[in-house]
Amino acid sequence: MKNWCIIFIILFETHPDVQDVFMPFKGLTREELRHNSELKTHALRIMGTVEKCLARINEPKKVFEMLHELGARHIMYTAKVDYIDLVGPQFILAIAPNLGDKWTSEAEEAWSDLFKMISSIMKGAMTL
Repeated sequence: MKNWCIIFIILFETHPDVQDVFMPFKGLTREELRHNSELKTHALRIMGTVEKCLARINEPKKVFEMLHELGARHIMYTAKVDYIDLVGPQFILAIAPNLGDKWTSEAEEAWSDLFKMISSIMKGAMTL
């Protein structure tokens, strides 16, 4: 997938209130979002976090610490705890069509479980 912004574009379409929380993206159209460099950077940061989680899958303490710190930083951004759970399902909606036959129920379950873990740790840090 060339443009990871689609994750947020779909999220903003299904949950318009989330777009309003991101001040730089408030009121932008789908096309404007698609070419927004700040949104691309944010989407790439999320993909980087997913990549780091997978690279450290055998180091649960490091994964926990990284995600806990990320959750704590999201408090400073005034991110709503409930919104954290929305990213995983949007990721799945965005990536599944690109994988065609390679997308199986097992793959979907594995990705879903990964994002549930990410969300759980981040939300734990946000609700302390």
